[in-house]
Amino acid sequence: MDDQTQEKVRAAEEAVGRLIEECRKRGLLYNENPKAVAQVSRTGKWLLNALATLRRALDAPAPPANKSRQ
Repeated sequence: MDDQTQEKVRAAEEAVGRLIEECRKRGLLYNENPKAVAQVSRTGKWLLNALATLRRALDAPAPPANKSRQ
């Protein structure tokens, strides 16, 4: 993964992590609308998992090229 993409993924992970932290059960947002905040928290955790999958895929070595049999 190139440096620019890595920085974007890292920034997204940090932002989503902060959002999840703000949505914790005893947080201020939770008291405003528990149902909506819980949905945001679940979706944020899903996004963190998706970003981790993306990071692994982009960091994985490229598969060897198929060589045609002659």
